Amino acid sequence: MTLKELKKKEKETKRNYIIESAQKLFLSKDYDEVSMNSIAKEVGVNKATLYYYFKNKEALYFAIVLQGVKVLVKMAKEEIRNGKTGYEKISLYGNAMNKFSAEYPGCLKLLYAPQSSKFDINNMASSEEYKKVMGILKDLMFIMRDLIQSGIDDGTIREDVNPMEAAVLMSLISQSMSNMSCLYKDMLKSEGVSEQKFAMDVKGFMQYMLKKS
Repeated sequence: MTLKELKKKEKETKRNYIIESAQKLFLSKDYDEVSMNSIAKEVGVNKATLYYYFKNKEALYFAIVLQGVKVLVKMAKEEIRNGKTGYEKISLYGNAMNKFSAEYPGCLKLLYAPQSSKFDINNMASSEEYKKVMGILKDLMFIMRDLIQSGIDDGTIREDVNPMEAAVLMSLISQSMSNMSCLYKDMLKSEGVSEQKFAMDVKGFMQYMLKKS
């Protein structure tokens, strides 16, 4: 390994360590409660070092989200390969979402937080990380749309379903569930419904909405 390659690897290792440390803070606190100062303290570096790797807090946040999105896309593509019909593939896509949520607790909450009004719009617009996240999320939506269309074509999904409308609705449901308030969680718990059961029931509702009878 050349000196140049070694320095590049060291830089990448440090960048990943910053991302891992910052992720712990963003998962345990509200976005506004996390500052570049608190991240620097968690990492064990000065703030100038953070700004060397990330131009602002938004860029660092979306670098974290980007890692999670890449994992989600990989898991989704691996799952849907096992399906034969469009309907089966949509079901497997849902399995991938559940698997991702179980293996990476809290990541879906971070993933959908770009809808928050707490971000600096200018910082977001100039963030390459944010642009990449939005691009991948858009690709995921098109994957869902195409799976639904394939189900319509092969006769396993209702013909009156609009593929893009259904894809957006399913995404909105997943987004809402990942950010469910304590009020709703407590109400479900009082009725003996666990979060896991609720997730499975919602999946069943969505499948019923799509499946051709």
